[in-house]
Formats: sequence, C-alpha cells, structure tokens
Amino acid sequence: MIEKPARNGIIDFFKYISAIGVILVHIPLPGACGLLMNAIGVCGVGFFYIITGYACWGTDKDLMCRKILKRLRRNGIITVIAVAVYFVFAWFYKKRIYALYPLKRALHLPVTYLRMIFLGDFELIYGAALWFMIALLYCYIIFYIIVRFDLKKLVYIMTIPLLIIRIVVDTYVNSYPVSWHLSGNLIVGALPMVCLGYVIADQKERLKNIKNWALILCSILSTLAMFLTVLFSIGHLNISQPFKILCAASIFVYGINNPDRHICKPIEKCGRQDTLLIYLSHFIILMLLSDFMYSHRIPQKQLQWYLPLTVIVTSLLLARLVSVCINLFKKLRHYE
Repeated sequence: MIEKPARNGIIDFFKYISAIGVILVHIPLPGACGLLMNAIGVCGVGFFYIITGYACWGTDKDLMCRKILKRLRRNGIITVIAVAVYFVFAWFYKKRIYALYPLKRALHLPVTYLRMIFLGDFELIYGAALWFMIALLYCYIIFYIIVRFDLKKLVYIMTIPLLIIRIVVDTYVNSYPVSWHLSGNLIVGALPMVCLGYVIADQKERLKNIKNWALILCSILSTLAMFLTVLFSIGHLNISQPFKILCAASIFVYGINNPDRHICKPIEKCGRQDTLLIYLSHFIILMLLSDFMYSHRIPQKQLQWYLPLTVIVTSLLLARLVSVCINLFKKLRHYE
C-alpha cells in the first residue's frame, strides 16, 4: 500500500498560479502585460516539471519504483482520455467548418502518429498543450530506469548540460520566429527541470540551511530580472530563461522548506485538485469561446482582453465543477 504524502500548501498555491499563467502563454494578453504573463506561464511549466522530479526521489528503491509506475499508469490513462477527447472535438469542429478532409488525410500518414508519440505534436487535433503529457510520461520512464538501476550519479552529470541546452534553445526560440516545438519537447522543455527537481530532493537537507528571507529575496529578484529581460531584449535576444529557472526553483525550495505554511487555503485546494484539468481543457474552451466572440463581432481591442480572461474564468470554473463531481463520486463509493 502506497501512502499519500502530505500536501504542501505553498506548492499547491503556486501550481494554481502556474496553471493560469500557462493559459496566458497560449492566448496572451496584449502589450507588455501579455509578455509578463507569458513569462510567468513558461516559468510555471518548469515549476510543474520540478515537482515531477522531486516526486521521483526516495531512499526506498522498490517503493519509489512502485510510485513512479503508479504515476506513469495514471498519467498514461489521463493522456489517452485527453487525446480521445481532443480527437472527437477536432473531428466535429473541422466537420462544422468543412475542413475534415485534411484531418482524414493526415490520419492515413504514419508520420502523423510518429510526431504525436515522439514529439507530442497534437496540433492537428488542436491539442498543442498535450506535448506536456507526452514528455511527462517519458520522464517517468527515464526516472524509473534511473531509480531501478541506481543511476543517481547520472542525474547529477546530466542536469547542468541539460539546463544549458534549455537556456540556449529557449533563448533562440523566444528571440527568433522559429517553431515552438524546438523548446516544447522532452529534451529541452521537460527533462532539464525534472532532473533539477530530483537534485533538489536529494539535497533537501542541505537546502534547509538556506534562510527563508534569502529564498524570498531570490524569488523576487529573479522575477524582476525575468520581467526586465522579457521587456527589454539585449541585441534582439530574450535572455529571460535563466531567471525563469531560478524563479521556479527558489519558490519551490521555499515551499519544501516551509511545508506547514499557507498562503490561501481555498486556492491551495484548487491547486491540488484542479491544475491538470485546467491545463488539459483550456484549449478546447479557447476554440469554442473564440468562435462565439468572433461571431458576435466584438471589437478587436476589447477581444484581446475579453477572450483570454473569459477562457481563464471558464477553465477555472469547469475544472472546479469536475473536481467537485469527482470528489462526490469518491465519497459515494466510499459509503457503499
């Protein structure tokens, strides 16, 4: 029997904030505000992967292998369900706009499935956000092997080079008009932060010696540096990535050093239960709401603000409703 770990209020709080930020990566607000919210969203994706790496560490090898396999199975099932939902949505949506033939043609090509499986490329069915889940599954497989065969030293060897690759590639992607798939993948977008989370877990006793004020100051300064480097590029280069990593890591370390502290318990509860639902549902909500708003001819300047904010509110409410229903179902089964 695998016991559930105690929840961390601070980390759950920032999971919720990160989920909102990720929505604003995919549908940004206008102007400087949009750039800043985009940076928070990218930082949030890294934060989620740090949590994954941290959760893959443990002193009992057999127990950790079982935990990793359990998470792999659970997230694998969630991914399959999400892909099925996006596929059904894309089929009917494209049929409604008379664009079904390109989808049917693409589904006959083996390369379509190879891109989905190895690159997490689900843009064909409006599931661009699903790359996160595919990369997450590969990370669990990699860390199962690492834990099973006692390859901890390999994680330490990989972490710095992978972080450098992440910084270089992400800087390039954010500075030039190239495909986001260069950074939104296992090697660049996921594995560096998962390795960092694992190292943080392995060094958590030493990290407890860092004063809270130092972690808070580091979080604030790295956030300010992130915002400044996003707003003011240096020679056309967006060099904010190191500060995004530092910001996510310092907030996370502050959270694990203060497991009993709370910022806002209602938001922490939502962060614990709703974040994955928010992430997986917001693209479909975006498609539906954008069609609705465009059909009502809302002025472009207003639409730039209305659409992102409406998608956020709808995603949060839908995720909360689904979580409440799931919790109610669990209680009913328990009473039976």
